Order: sequence, then structure tokens, then C-alpha cells
Amino acid sequence: MLERREEERHVVPEIYRKYILLKVRKASGEFGPMELLDFSPKGIRMKSSYGIPVDSAIECLISAPKSITKEIPFVGKIKYCIQDELGGDFLMGAEIIETSDRPGFEIFSEVHNFIKERMGEIF
Repeated sequence: MLERREEERHVVPEIYRKYILLKVRKASGEFGPMELLDFSPKGIRMKSSYGIPVDSAIECLISAPKSITKEIPFVGKIKYCIQDELGGDFLMGAEIIETSDRPGFEIFSEVHNFIKERMGEIF
């Protein structure tokens, strides 16, 4: 498959997914956690026990509580949603269509890179 992404995708290794939190607003209005697999300035890939319909707009909060206490808000649009295996989790990709805190999102990317560089020392 031809890669169409223009920007580097930051993979979030399983060993430190607990240090980077992604929350998505549910239909109930509350924010619920999702597992962040990777991200770039233009998109995210995530995993959840439930699926979200393609083309749905989602409100998200991303944070690294041990590094940045601030939650960075953004809005995404679901581009795909597939079930990993029969009865398993859902893998979803979303395009980031709006963020009210672009500098915060860029700082988050830098914190991620710092964690990745120090991973051997920290873990």
C-alpha cells in the first residue's frame, strides 16, 4: 500500500502507553479512555473496546500526566474503524481537523520524543 502521510507518525510503544492518555467524549457526554497507538500533527490511530462510525466527529483530550498536567483538546474525524478480530477490539484512525491549542499539541509531540529517547533509562 502506498504511504500517503506527509508527516512522521509517532508510534506509542505499549510499554509506555500508560504514560500518554487519550480520552474521547462518549455519547453520554463523559470522556472515556482509549489506547493511543500512534499520532502525528494531522492524525491519530487508536484502539478501543467499542467502534465509532466512519465520518463521525470526535472530541478528544490528550495528555502526559507525569510530564504535562494540561489536557490538550482537539477534534478528529473518524476515517476508518475495523474490528481487530472477531469479538475483539476496534482499530480506528482519525484525522485531526481542529485544535484550539496547536502550540500545546506541538509541545506534546516534543514530550513524546523525550520519553522515547529516554525509554531505556526510564524503563
